Amino acid sequence: MRLERLAGKKILWLVLVAALVLLAAILPAEVRSENRPEIYDPGADMKAQIAAAVKTAGVENRNIILMFGGNWCPWCHRLHALFLSDNKIKKILTERYTLLLVDVGEKPGQPLNRDLVELYRIKDFGYPALAVLDKQGHLLCTQSTGVLEKDKGHDPAKVLAFLKMQVGD
Repeated sequence: MRLERLAGKKILWLVLVAALVLLAAILPAEVRSENRPEIYDPGADMKAQIAAAVKTAGVENRNIILMFGGNWCPWCHRLHALFLSDNKIKKILTERYTLLLVDVGEKPGQPLNRDLVELYRIKDFGYPALAVLDKQGHLLCTQSTGVLEKDKGHDPAKVLAFLKMQVGD
């Protein structure tokens, strides 16, 4: 009787482990993009938006920051969420920058804004990638955000330091 109960427990554990392995295999590692808000507009005329930002940047004493990525990119969503949630980062972005989100497309065969990727020298970067323009629209720097990461997100202190450095704070 005891052997039967022990064998039954082993079978139960094996079934439980198999079910967990199956669930882990079929569940996505990241939250699916359908569950995230669409922060990038694939139909946006980014050249026009950049030109408009340059027109007002000098008057408003702002730099322009371009965040290249796409709605499919979990790291883009994480950085954008940090921009909105961290008070110090949000303050410097609001006061000293105009933020534009540049969609690079979702399908490899149908890239969006490739000319801007080339122009702002982020061709070989992963996403999100940042390009900072001065008030006249000249490129100040590009930044792979990999160096700003910490664990499963971006380090607020590193992001803040990067933003401050670009505006001379």
